[in-house]
Amino acid sequence: MMLQVSKRLSYPFIIGLAMSVVCLIYIPQWRHYVPSAHQAIPITPYLTPWTVVSVTALSLALALIAAPFRTRPPIQIILSKTLSILVVCFSAVFLLEYACGIRVPDLDIFFLPDSSGQRVTLYAARPSPQSATTSLLFASSLLLFHPGLKWRKRAFHIAALAALALPTFACCGYILDLFFPPSPTAAPRIGLSLPAVVLYFTFGSGVLGLSLGSKVPNPAVTRPAKVSRRFV
Repeated sequence: MMLQVSKRLSYPFIIGLAMSVVCLIYIPQWRHYVPSAHQAIPITPYLTPWTVVSVTALSLALALIAAPFRTRPPIQIILSKTLSILVVCFSAVFLLEYACGIRVPDLDIFFLPDSSGQRVTLYAARPSPQSATTSLLFASSLLLFHPGLKWRKRAFHIAALAALALPTFACCGYILDLFFPPSPTAAPRIGLSLPAVVLYFTFGSGVLGLSLGSKVPNPAVTRPAKVSRRFV
């Protein structure tokens, strides 16, 4: 059976495809910043590679959900759910690391080839707890998305809005820093870097646009019109 492609591209599909391409271009470039991860703990949070990997997987899942197909094949839904589940698993592992004080060094081999050195910063390639929580909530919202069930649409909106809470707080923190600059020796108060905030806000707009582009027409409005015309 041939797939019929719609001529109109939705906003979520464009956002998901564009962000996945941008993130895939950025991931290999992080190797140039590896020496800085072996010297000292950075003062401000940076955009870690695992954050970009999570956003890449979420963007691909969003693009698959909003793909311009008139009939959704099963493989499209399976791939989208699989990517979202992977992000949930990795984010849960990172949050458990922060909560329990453990560390899985094998997860950083690709980004930190010489991670056995003594000067390697712990969690150098890991996302911050705020970033891992945001990715976990976004992945949960994509798993909950279903255009036909009302309770899943409500749960989808709740998870998507909850995922935007931490980037919103981080954005407010950066605005406050403009008016009240912190001292150079003060510890970083914001757990999300400014590029991460931009990525999550852009992705969040695509997720919320997904619900706007999947409205199911209500048959209760059309049935009375048909009955009235027959009666007349």
